[in-house]
Amino acid sequence: MREQFSIRVYKEYFNFGSAHFLIFGDGTREELHGHNYRVRVEARGETIAGDLVLDFIQFKPLVKGLCDELDHRTLLPLENPHLEVTVGEDRVEAQHEDGSWFCFPRRDVCLLALPNTSTEMLARYICQRILAALPARCPDAQLRSLEVEVEESPGQCGAYRVELDG
Repeated sequence: MREQFSIRVYKEYFNFGSAHFLIFGDGTREELHGHNYRVRVEARGETIAGDLVLDFIQFKPLVKGLCDELDHRTLLPLENPHLEVTVGEDRVEAQHEDGSWFCFPRRDVCLLALPNTSTEMLARYICQRILAALPARCPDAQLRSLEVEVEESPGQCGAYRVELDG
């Protein structure tokens, strides 16, 4: 028999309200719109001192902080070949190949190193940011996997899971 331990965090305050538009595989795009996203995280791994996978007190503020960075922003992907994004000192301009043009105040935009702003890609972004911050926040963690779900409406979410080498 092999045991596995995990924690799941899905606090009501793990949320962010953001505007975005998807760019489909054929290059067309959705209209600009928004969602009130919710985030859930599951971490699987070995227990550490105190018989914990991760200490909730250390981990929850990390997830909350990432949600706060995305909250009340327009999310723009920087790695989509159909969208040209220009960053100025006080504004961000985005031009889609269909000719549509957007201009936002710089402080209202979150520029993401992603090909798209789908829930799947947002889950990957959040997961990678958690993994980058974990060594400093929870140095003793011995995770085997990390999964992030981003829900854009009740009952509809994208997920990203990464298996980690022991």
